[in-house]
Amino acid sequence: MSLGGAATEILYALGAGDRIAAVDVSSRFPSAARAKPNVGYYRSLSAEGVLALGPDLVVATDGAGPKEAIDVLKGASVGLLQLDEATSGADVAARMRRVAGAVGEAARGEAAARRIEEDAAALEASLSKVARRRRAIVLLGPPRGGALMAAGAGSSGAHALALSGADNAAAALSGWKPLTDEAAYAMEPDAIVVLATSAPVSPDEIARHPAFAGSPAVKENRVVSADALGFIGFGPRVAHAARAVAAGIYPEAAIPDLPERDWTVDRDVAAR
Repeated sequence: MSLGGAATEILYALGAGDRIAAVDVSSRFPSAARAKPNVGYYRSLSAEGVLALGPDLVVATDGAGPKEAIDVLKGASVGLLQLDEATSGADVAARMRRVAGAVGEAARGEAAARRIEEDAAALEASLSKVARRRRAIVLLGPPRGGALMAAGAGSSGAHALALSGADNAAAALSGWKPLTDEAAYAMEPDAIVVLATSAPVSPDEIARHPAFAGSPAVKENRVVSADALGFIGFGPRVAHAARAVAAGIYPEAAIPDLPERDWTVDRDVAAR
């Protein structure tokens, strides 16, 4: 059983997708995962619901909970592999190796981990040639009637933004925090990254928002829609997602594409 989108992506990358008995609601890639039985959200689990499906091994990303549910799983006759927080390509590679060892795919996992490390290093090398780092803000979804939610220091969005070679315009905040229009306006970001869980967010939607209408990001067409799970989930697609965001923040840099990997392509969608 996989709890957390990153864990699910890792298992599929290891060729173990057909062995997954169930997933949580955040497991949206590859699309085949959505057809699996669902146990709810990995941060608000029911231990009884998990155990009722009789898994031999539960792979859980950091943040899985609540603690009471995790404690029940630890005391049950089921294997529990809890992944550490990941904030870099090296961390994702380490996750890959741990899961691979647990499911008997050590050789395949080592090969995948090395590719992930290579991709992260290649992106870092490309970004080292950027003349001036830009200040960007990461928004948790488009601002549709509710408060803006921004990635402050220490958040997954801040770590992902660092991989994309930009400074965090919301670094004065800590974690994910609501942001007033006035505070967002005062940040004057050079780029805006909007996380999307399904369809991409239109730059025009951000350009019309009063907090950003006059910002350098909008004036210079540096509004980027990013796949939320790929960018901040810190699964095997992280380098490719960060590269896509970096290309939107630094369009003039012509940042090279990274090699296509088995885990970056949704085979079911590609075959249609």
